[in-house]
Amino acid sequence: MVRFCLSMVVWISFLSLSCSITLDDSHNTAARCGGFQDDFQTGQLNTIRWSRTQEGDFKEATVDVVGVDPGQKTDYRLRLRTNTIGTRDDTVKFLGVRSIDRIDLAQGVEVSLDLDWNKQANGCYLTAAVYLCPTVTLANPRDEADWFKFEYVGVPPGKNARSVVAKKVNGRVQYLDRDGWPQNRQGRVIANQHIDILIDSHRLRVKENNQELYSIQSHELPFNQAYLYLQMSSHSNYPVREIYFDNIIISNDLTGFTKADERLTQEGEQ
Repeated sequence: MVRFCLSMVVWISFLSLSCSITLDDSHNTAARCGGFQDDFQTGQLNTIRWSRTQEGDFKEATVDVVGVDPGQKTDYRLRLRTNTIGTRDDTVKFLGVRSIDRIDLAQGVEVSLDLDWNKQANGCYLTAAVYLCPTVTLANPRDEADWFKFEYVGVPPGKNARSVVAKKVNGRVQYLDRDGWPQNRQGRVIANQHIDILIDSHRLRVKENNQELYSIQSHELPFNQAYLYLQMSSHSNYPVREIYFDNIIISNDLTGFTKADERLTQEGEQ
């Protein structure tokens, strides 16, 4: 009888472990294949999907999910909120989240999201960024050796912003597009922006509100898997400022690449 009970315990433990491994593997495989979506409509940050990142000293640093512009149906969004009054003058502060799972870029993915600049009254020394980075950090992806980023930077006196497309390879940063900077120092008005980043093993395309912002046929990034980082930064002595992210979708839909290639072919034939 004792032998039978021990056998049953071992068998049940084996089944439990097998189920656990299967669930974990299927979860990771979905992310690696590009199947990923989060509209934050649960009203809470999914800690199985996202991990907090932070660097620097804050008076307040909040990462949460909140209802915005409530109507007939509350729209929940990821909120990054900082207050840097009274903090060290010699540091920039960074706050955000990182995807727990890596994204497989080799076969091509589209990263789609909404980034709400939130009508900043003073956006000086404020940024809101999207990083694709192959390494894990709990601090700041900017300090990692390799990455690609799309970013908005506040332009003095503070209501306007400009976009930045950049990459870092082996510790060297290269700016790919800076929205006319430094010739155009005025920036532009941005609101709730829809961003699409299409990337595969060699091509890269960035769209803003369905308009092409940047495109290259050979991005020369030295990685084919990456974590998704969503981040804001602020300098010292600024009151509460908030940035929102929403409708994060990672898919294998590469029709944007196909249309871009067709357009380039037509232009070459003219």
